[in-house]
Amino acid sequence: MTKSTASFSPVAPLRCAPTRFSMASRLCVALAVCGCTADVQNTDGQQNATLARPARLGFEPVADAMQLHCGTLDCHGQIGRNMRLYGMYGLRQSKQDDPLNQPTSPAEYDADYLSIVGLEPEPMSKVVQHQAAPETLSMIRKPLGIESHKGGKLMVQADPLDRCMVGWLVGAMDAQSCNTVVQTPRPRLDGGP
Repeated sequence: MTKSTASFSPVAPLRCAPTRFSMASRLCVALAVCGCTADVQNTDGQQNATLARPARLGFEPVADAMQLHCGTLDCHGQIGRNMRLYGMYGLRQSKQDDPLNQPTSPAEYDADYLSIVGLEPEPMSKVVQHQAAPETLSMIRKPLGIESHKGGKLMVQADPLDRCMVGWLVGAMDAQSCNTVVQTPRPRLDGGP
């Protein structure tokens, strides 16, 4: 019997030549990364780089009008709502902010904007681009009473709240209508409380 004279050192670095598996796995990862950069297509098969949104600049009067009529604590001014509104008329982002005694903060206006434009982004994009009527959006259908709304009917076509919201959506901001909404208390139009 002959003894092997080769020795094994457990601390010696192991050097492995690239195998077919490691080369193939690198290729798969590279192809997957490249595949993730494909163009986004909407449901109509048209390519869209981004979805159009209404302007953020000048949104504050729209948010104030919506907060007053939609953002109370029993409606969209509560955490569990998909369209959540923050501000001086209801839910506050910061526990230190006092409703009615402190104005809506810039962060609350930003949160309101993102909540509204994130509600139905594809239909909203079509409205903003004048490819669909504003009434395709639930934020217009519900307060008009076209669609069932827990808060009831809150506006009629061409009234100040409607002109405020629709004007903002289609790029024809009507700040005077928004201010009228904030300065004029409005009862529900369907006879509710």
